[in-house]
Amino acid sequence: MIKSKMHRLQVRGKLILFVSVMVFFTILALTSIFYVSLNRAYQNWINESYQSYDQKIKIAVENMVSVLEVNYKRYENGEITEAEARKNAESLVRDSRYDNGNGYFWADTSKGICAVHRNPEYEGKERYDDKDMAGNFYIRDLIKSGSKSGGGYTDFYFTKPGQDGVFAKRAYTLKFEPYDWYISTGNYIDDIDRAVAEHQKEKMTEVVLLLAVAVAVCVVGLLILASVLHRITAPLTSIAGRLKLLAEGDVQTPPVTISQTGDEMEVLSRATDELITEMREVVNDITRHMKSMSLGDMTLPVDKVYAGDFAPIHDSLVLIYQQLNRTLLTISQSAEQVNAGSTQVADAAQALAAGATEQAGTIEELSSSIAEVSDKVEQSAAHIEEATGYVEQTVMRVEESNARMQQMLSAMDEIKSASDEIGKITKEVDAIASQTNLLALNAAVEAARAGEAGKGFAVVADEVRTLAANVAEAAKKTAELVENATHAVEGGLVIAKENAEILGEVTGQANQVKVLMENVERASREQAEAMNEVTYGIGQISAVVQSNAATAEESSASSEELSAQANVLRNEVEKFKIV
Repeated sequence: MIKSKMHRLQVRGKLILFVSVMVFFTILALTSIFYVSLNRAYQNWINESYQSYDQKIKIAVENMVSVLEVNYKRYENGEITEAEARKNAESLVRDSRYDNGNGYFWADTSKGICAVHRNPEYEGKERYDDKDMAGNFYIRDLIKSGSKSGGGYTDFYFTKPGQDGVFAKRAYTLKFEPYDWYISTGNYIDDIDRAVAEHQKEKMTEVVLLLAVAVAVCVVGLLILASVLHRITAPLTSIAGRLKLLAEGDVQTPPVTISQTGDEMEVLSRATDELITEMREVVNDITRHMKSMSLGDMTLPVDKVYAGDFAPIHDSLVLIYQQLNRTLLTISQSAEQVNAGSTQVADAAQALAAGATEQAGTIEELSSSIAEVSDKVEQSAAHIEEATGYVEQTVMRVEESNARMQQMLSAMDEIKSASDEIGKITKEVDAIASQTNLLALNAAVEAARAGEAGKGFAVVADEVRTLAANVAEAAKKTAELVENATHAVEGGLVIAKENAEILGEVTGQANQVKVLMENVERASREQAEAMNEVTYGIGQISAVVQSNAATAEESSASSEELSAQANVLRNEVEKFKIV
């Protein structure tokens, strides 16, 4: 189906379709490459975003530990007391914020006791065995991660201030040795996902923009392509239309306008113009010669020069003129000779016709006498044939009666077979009735055993037993009728066989009579045929004589007519102007 539609497309449509497919797949490939690159870039951006969040909480914890170390060194240098240093450290952890006030810190000891927290309820609380919302010992995991060199990350589930539900959280923990504090801070994963979702939206916007640009490029490219191809193929439409007219035999319509494009289209339009001009000249020249021939002028010279494959036309026209001139000259000479010979044939034919007429009269008298004898023989043969026909009809009737008798014998055999089958069926019905009676008796016994509940069934059993008795009685009567019918059929079968034997004997005798009549008819027919042959022979002789007379007269008339036709032919040939 697709190939058929492609075949019906014009050249412009095929070019547009071909280039469109190429442009589509090119843009599709470039779009796919750009999309893959864009998706990879955004995926790297997203991965870097996740890493930046991890890096941010790590830097925050490291900075907090650095500040605590500075505070502790002041104590070691004697600038502040141990209690002041401890108080300052707790204040730093509890009150420090980052990320626009959303990030905070807390500290747990290696025993799992919450040393510092923004929520006073947690401070001093034993949390080593506490589990998060997913059942994980998250404090143990924080202590384990903080014990690593350089600290570590921990994923757990926790509540979120101001919101209900369970939220995934990722924390970074680093140990501050002087106080046995594990300093931690973290980010909620949904906050990270929300930030990353903005990147996803930006990516989808870029993809939609990419698709829109690709579609726009395709549409604009196809419009430009259609316009350019229209300018290129427009002359081809008029050329194709003019060539179609030429194929239909139109050489008089003016050729197409020559396209001044300097390319193959100009060559094609110029070649079309030259072809139509040449075809017009060829057709006009051939028409001029045909018209000259139709007027009887065989002297018109073939002057036009035919080029290329048209050259044989020139040679054919010259040969036609030569052959027609030679033929017409020969016809003129033959007409003169025919005129002279036809006169001699006419005189001889008249003399032959007179003698043949006398012979025909004598033979007709002889033929009349033989015809009378032949009629008598034909009458005798006809009577014998009629008698033979009666005998044949009698034989046919006897044979038909014999066939009917055979059919009756077959029918009686079938009746006897059917009677036997009915007898068997009657016996089977009688057996079924006996079994039914026995079953009814058993049912009555069972009903009697059932007592009051079996009364209704006993009535039914009694009715079935009565019905079985009736069926048995009917089967017995049917068997008697079938047996009587079988005896009657057997008696009729014997009588029918005797009649069939008698008809067979009659048929044999009738066939003998038929043979004798056929022999008599054959002898009579042979005599009639012999007389017919004699009559036919005389008739042929008479016909030949009469035919000779008629032929002689016709030859005389034909000779005169031939002479006249020769004169007419000579006059017609004189109308032609030949070389």
